Amino acid sequence: MQKIAVLIPTIIIAITLIFTSCQKEDCPDCGGTIAQGFIFRTVTDEDLTSLGDIPDIKLEACMRFKLAGGDIDENTVKIVDDCCCD
Repeated sequence: MQKIAVLIPTIIIAITLIFTSCQKEDCPDCGGTIAQGFIFRTVTDEDLTSLGDIPDIKLEACMRFKLAGGDIDENTVKIVDDCCCD
């Protein structure tokens, strides 16, 4: 039972590090970090439909944004050169 009690937190920490650690050595400054609440991802067809008014938005571009109530906060969306540590 003690092994399970140690194993579960170790697995949680490992998964967290995998999803939040940077895979690139030269991660550019994108004007926001995950710690500041920003999320980075590539633009999808659905994003183009709902965020078509954002300057420079195009399919497969990288966008930085924050969530508001589970949805993308359109006031925080910005197209960036690189998805940094996505």
